[in-house]
Amino acid sequence: MISARFFHAGKQYTGCTITGHADYSEEGTDVICAYVSATVQTVANLMTEIFHLPILAEEQEEPARVSLQLSGKDPSGNAQRLFAGLELQLGELSRVFPANIQLIHVEV
Repeated sequence: MISARFFHAGKQYTGCTITGHADYSEEGTDVICAYVSATVQTVANLMTEIFHLPILAEEQEEPARVSLQLSGKDPSGNAQRLFAGLELQLGELSRVFPANIQLIHVEV
């Protein structure tokens, strides 16, 4: 199962960590893993390469783990919008495939 943990300080996102595998189908053909990977990579690229936000992005292959952490102030509010968009996308997926992906909210 994929676990998407969204970290909050009050109403503000501070980061997210996505771990695990969907186990929906065989490796290389798992559409849920592909969807999550593409969505997370797009948001990470928007944060770091397009908006140049103060984000620490880390990726690990085994065990599968991606972490996006706010590392400074973002007066533009774009980090909050992008975290909210990522949570919305993954939340929609988890409603359709609850056995394969779960969202967890953590207060920090």
